[in-house]
Amino acid sequence: MPPLFTMLTIKNLTKSHAGRTLFRETEMTINWGERVALVGPNGAGKSTLFRMILGEDTPDEGSINMDEYAMVGYLPQEASEPKDETVLEIAMGITPEMERAIHVIRTAENANKTDTPEYAEAIDTFNAANGYQLEPKAKKILKGLAFRESDFHRPAREMSGGWIMRAYLAKLLVLEPDLLMLDEPTNHLDIAMKEVIEEAMQSFAGTLLFVSHDRYLLDKVADHILELKADGATTYQGGFSKWLEAQQKQPEPEETPAERSAADKEKPAEKPAYRSKKQRAQQAKMRADLRSLEQQLDKMQEELDTLTAELTDEAVCSDYQLMQEKCQRMEELRVQMDETMEQMILLEDELG
Repeated sequence: MPPLFTMLTIKNLTKSHAGRTLFRETEMTINWGERVALVGPNGAGKSTLFRMILGEDTPDEGSINMDEYAMVGYLPQEASEPKDETVLEIAMGITPEMERAIHVIRTAENANKTDTPEYAEAIDTFNAANGYQLEPKAKKILKGLAFRESDFHRPAREMSGGWIMRAYLAKLLVLEPDLLMLDEPTNHLDIAMKEVIEEAMQSFAGTLLFVSHDRYLLDKVADHILELKADGATTYQGGFSKWLEAQQKQPEPEETPAERSAADKEKPAEKPAYRSKKQRAQQAKMRADLRSLEQQLDKMQEELDTLTAELTDEAVCSDYQLMQEKCQRMEELRVQMDETMEQMILLEDELG
């Protein structure tokens, strides 16, 4: 097995927000090439952690260290509204300087006046940005994200939010960052768009760090689950299903010998702490609820797999109404699975 090289190291991270402690002496390590999904209940600090990694916020204590040679790309949950840029210009990451150079080059070439100082300067700017390789590369990635060639020169503001988000993702893929950070990349997307994003994430060659409540995405893409809880962060190898198995195997929380010894020293006259009958019953019920939710999730996944397979059936493909009904049901299942997974994470967090 090749040696692991560290991409990101977080040590003794402590952070409070609005009077609430989000992280307390939290530690984590992400290695080059890993695909890490960040999970946890709403309010656990996932967005705050992203901002600190990006340098947009600072820890109260501790450190966040990135490989000094790593380039980071970030796609927020809500992409910024485009102005007059075309889809291709967004994907190419066109700067105002580059835009002016392209305009000068096209104008001069159309007028057959390529012997001017302005044209020579524009060519130098274009070459410095690797322009001749940038455009074909951007077009190739846009095609991989299901854009048609007729969309390339279309103003992005004319397109839906899902397509705009794809254009910004294409921009990041063109840049080929070492660490790609995505916040709910499949949120509010239809089935077809989700599958395109999933495939793009799977084929990405660098390190992935993403937030998602989409169980299917977590299973298909992630090779590590990083769970944020009030008492710190825990990393699990594998996708969501492996994480879930690990939760089921965990025994009910008990004091460790070290904790019992420390408690005895502090309060030698007191009896060891114990859970009341009511507390044990509550924990038993929560574990039963967790198993029930897991079974529901498995059933929904089975139905989703069946529907996905049926979409390739000629009888279904030739019946537009039937196709629409099946796609709608698939989307309903995705939403229900996301909600069920959120409930499971909350339950697991309560169980500790």
